[in-house]
Amino acid sequence: MADRLAGGVTPELCRRLRWKTMFMTLAPPPPDADVDPQHEIDDGFVWCTHNMNCLGPDGAVASRETCRQGRGCFERHGRDDGDPPT
Repeated sequence: MADRLAGGVTPELCRRLRWKTMFMTLAPPPPDADVDPQHEIDDGFVWCTHNMNCLGPDGAVASRETCRQGRGCFERHGRDDGDPPT
């Protein structure tokens, strides 16, 4: 879980991907927890902020499995100079 950015986002996911629990304040997980509680209660529905619906700008379905590096519309987290956000 240490590889997550603010809001529980993993850096491998497109920065345009959103889901409901991103906007919920949850208690932080214990340091030895195997599961992030944010994903434990998640319903799986996501949307892309390019189109504000379940499809990405390429017309394919937005999901945690497909909205990753390699997809044509993927946008990484962080600044353009390669540094992580501060």
